[in-house]
Amino acid sequence: MTFLDIARTRTTEFTAYRPGKPARMPAGKLSSNEAALGPAPGVIEAVTAAMRDAHRYPDALPLRRIVAAQELIAEDRVVITNGSDELCYLLASLFVEPDAKVVLSDPCYQIDALVTRLYRGRPEFVPLRADGGQDLDAMLVQAQDAALLWLPTPHNPTGIAVEPDALDGFLDAVPPGCLVVLDEAYRAYVDDHRRPAVPELLERYPNLIVQRTFSKDYALAGLRIGYGLGHSTVIDAIERIKPPFSVNAAAIAAAQVALQQVAWRDYGVELAVRERRRLEATLDELGVTHFPSQANFVTLTSPDLERLGDALHEAGLVVRDGSDLGLPGWMRISVGPPPAMARLRAVLREVL
Repeated sequence: MTFLDIARTRTTEFTAYRPGKPARMPAGKLSSNEAALGPAPGVIEAVTAAMRDAHRYPDALPLRRIVAAQELIAEDRVVITNGSDELCYLLASLFVEPDAKVVLSDPCYQIDALVTRLYRGRPEFVPLRADGGQDLDAMLVQAQDAALLWLPTPHNPTGIAVEPDALDGFLDAVPPGCLVVLDEAYRAYVDDHRRPAVPELLERYPNLIVQRTFSKDYALAGLRIGYGLGHSTVIDAIERIKPPFSVNAAAIAAAQVALQQVAWRDYGVELAVRERRRLEATLDELGVTHFPSQANFVTLTSPDLERLGDALHEAGLVVRDGSDLGLPGWMRISVGPPPAMARLRAVLREVL
C-alpha cells in the first residue's frame, strides 16, 4: 500500500470540519458563535507589543500560572493548548487505542468524532434526549467498558447544559478507567447556579479532564488558545507529547491581558445573554420551537426554515444550517451585536 492509498483509506470516513460561512458585513455573521463585542482594547495593545519579540520562542508558563490561580488549582494541573481542539487531538492520541470504545452524544462536537476515528477508536453514539440535553443514563451504560467519553456542556448545537447535581451523580458512577472530557467552551454564558464547581470535581475525580477556550467569552477565536485542567499525571503526559511552542506568543500575551481585563469580558457575556433572552422571547412570542439555550447561540426549527434562511441571507445575516452540525431540519443562530440581532428579530417576525 502506497502513501496515497493510506491517505485515501484512512480518511474516507472523515468529514472535514466546515466553519460557519462569512457574511457580507462582519456584524452579520451569526454562524460561528463568535463574541460580538470583540477583544478588550488592552488585548490589541498586548498583541502589538508581542510582535517586537517575534524572533523569540514563546513561553506559556506565566499564563499557566495565572490560569491555575484563577481556577484555584495547582499549576501542574493546567496545560495551555492551541485552542481547545488541540487538547482533543492530544487526549485521543494518548488514550484512544485501536478499537477502544469512545462514547459521544449524537449529534456530537465534530472534532471529538474526528479524533476518535483518526486514532481508530470505536465511536458509540448516544442520541440526545428530546429536549436537546445529554442522555446521561444512556451514556453511563456505554461508559462501563469505554476508554473515553466526550461530554460538552452546554452542548453544541443545542445549548443545553448538564445540571451540576446530575453531573456529580454521573461522575460518581463512571468507572475510574474511563476518562471523561468535560468541554466547557460556553461555560461563561451559563447561569451562575448551573455551573459545576470544577476545582472540587477535579479533586474527587482523577479521570476528569476539563476543556476551556479563550475563543468565546474572551473573544480570541482568531488567535487559537485554550487550556485543559486535570490530574497532574494526565497533564504531565499531555505536556510530554504536545508539540513544542504550539501556542504562539501573540495568543499568550492576549490571553494574559484578557484575564486581567475581566470587566470587558463580563460586559460582553452580559450583552450576549441579554440578546439571547430577547431572541428566545421573540421565538416564544411567535410560537417557534427552539432549545432553551445556556450558550451564546439559539437553535430553532420551523416548517418555514428554508424561507427563513433565504430572508436572513437577503438581510445580510448568515446563520448555520443544522445539517452541518448533525441536526438536519434545524438552524443555529449565534448571538451577534445588538443591531444585527434587532434586524434578525424583524426578519423572524416578517417570515414566521
